Amino acid sequence: MGWWIVFIFGWVICAAWCYQLLPIFAAAGHRTLRRFTDCLPDPVEWPLLSVLVPARDEGPHIGAGLKSLLASDYPRLEIIAIDDRSRDETGRVMDELATTDPRLKVIHVTELPAGWLGKNHAMHLGQLAAHGDWLLFTDGDVVFEPTALRRAVRYAVCEQLDMLTLFPHMIPGDYWENAVIVFFSLAFMAGTRPRHVRNSKIKTAYVGIGAFNMVRRTAYDRAGGHRQLALEILDDVRLGQMMKDHDGCCDILTAGPFVSVRWQHSLWGAIRGLEKNGFAVLHFSVPRLISMTVTLVAGIVIPYVAPFLFPDWRASGYLATLLVMHTTYGYLSWKMARSYTLWPAFPIALLLTQFAFVRTGWVTWRQGGVRWRDTFYPLEILKANVYRSPP
Repeated sequence: MGWWIVFIFGWVICAAWCYQLLPIFAAAGHRTLRRFTDCLPDPVEWPLLSVLVPARDEGPHIGAGLKSLLASDYPRLEIIAIDDRSRDETGRVMDELATTDPRLKVIHVTELPAGWLGKNHAMHLGQLAAHGDWLLFTDGDVVFEPTALRRAVRYAVCEQLDMLTLFPHMIPGDYWENAVIVFFSLAFMAGTRPRHVRNSKIKTAYVGIGAFNMVRRTAYDRAGGHRQLALEILDDVRLGQMMKDHDGCCDILTAGPFVSVRWQHSLWGAIRGLEKNGFAVLHFSVPRLISMTVTLVAGIVIPYVAPFLFPDWRASGYLATLLVMHTTYGYLSWKMARSYTLWPAFPIALLLTQFAFVRTGWVTWRQGGVRWRDTFYPLEILKANVYRSPP
């Protein structure tokens, strides 16, 4: 009887991984901005689009991001760049570009009021100054292909959406940086269940990405805007949750080459990149962090160990699990980093990503809060202001 338990347990693990991973093939390969917009007609009248670009100390990158937006072929466009208390040349670069194109307006923030996170406050100020029928929240280091905005608005209008999120193309770096970022992207896609985001009845399936969150102004105002997210660490994800809570029609596509960003610039940068958000994903809960760590580590270690302990037919489910994990990870590696060589790195990338989550939990707990961009936010205040869906 024990032999059959080992056999069945292997296929249960395989089924669990298949449920989480196989939809990623559709999300990354089929649901793309190019595929979904090539044959769509243009709107009868293009709505005014306001692009909001908050940035703090983004001097090396802000110029390229804003220039790519100014090169857009979108016919009715305003760009609002918000300099959030930068100490480098960010504000100067914004001002210089604004003198070359009247579509670009600049807001300089000199002081952060109580009760706000810096970026959330900057986005709030930006939307107050915006006149658009649609608002696009993005980051200062994101680069747009000239037709990206036209395609995104065409899809959102034709599909009668209230929010469109695009998963950006990750500009690749070195081997282990790519490995961790690809795994994090895989985990993000598996956790957000992109295939269910469009279903208004599944309120728990929502998504938001800081690089590209585009919302219909009327729906955004109806949901309460960024005032509802003033001290929310996961502002991008919670924006999607908030829109879904207020019956917004939401969707997510993969941007492909139309929207690009270099998330981090080294392996350690990728690990530290989760320092602000990692623990917040788990609602700052130590039990949730422990449970996630044990589940993931066990779920990956067991399939590798079992074939050595049971080198016969009982190991078939575990071998199938390894095939599913590495195939999905290899496919996403090719789509994101154009690399065939990352597929063996799956288990190490998982462990490194989990280390990043454990590290951010430890750092946040040890210092009693989150320090981000030279501002400290106490843990008790962040916990009290986590956005939660209404009952």
